[in-house]
Amino acid sequence: MTEEQLNILRKYFPAPALPSVAQWIPRHGVYLCITRARRSKHGDFTLAPVRGMHRITVNGSLHPYAFLLTFVHELAHLRVLKRYGSRVMPHGAEWKAEFRALMLALDLRAIYPPDVLVPLADYLKNPKASSDRHTALAMALERYSQPEARKAEMTLVSELPAGAHFLFRGQREFVLGEKRRRLYLCTEIDTGRKYLFQPHIRVKLKTNDE
Repeated sequence: MTEEQLNILRKYFPAPALPSVAQWIPRHGVYLCITRARRSKHGDFTLAPVRGMHRITVNGSLHPYAFLLTFVHELAHLRVLKRYGSRVMPHGAEWKAEFRALMLALDLRAIYPPDVLVPLADYLKNPKASSDRHTALAMALERYSQPEARKAEMTLVSELPAGAHFLFRGQREFVLGEKRRRLYLCTEIDTGRKYLFQPHIRVKLKTNDE
């Protein structure tokens, strides 16, 4: 891997993880594509679509803590497909084992702060298809995902008062409804449609002036 390539990786990965990542990418024939933010996913993996290399895409908007987690998630998919083909479940026991092994090969204590490390350790006991589904981990990562100035203007859905009106993605207005297990059922004011919100999503609490 060239120094220029390493300099690019330094912008996105936590520094203590870089030696391992710099070995994994050429070893597994990875073509890493850093993309714009995508609402539907943090990353994805495609088997050998680019010059005989396996493409992994990761949203460039992610904080390095989440960027690394997403990259390892997709690399685990690559390793599973190489080893088992397509005859296993996408996030079955084989993927869980590969993902856990890759994460534990890293010096996690040097990479993640304690407030992320604790829920991450719990998540690794039984990794889900998305880290967003582990509420404690998602909320810990969210604390690092936005500039402090922007965070000051936003509120976690889980911290909204009952019946609060809030703005999401610009000017879409919702009212907070009941909690269903770990998600919040909210109603969009303009359409009356109901949507489930993750507790760690940041929104803007609507004031009387808006």
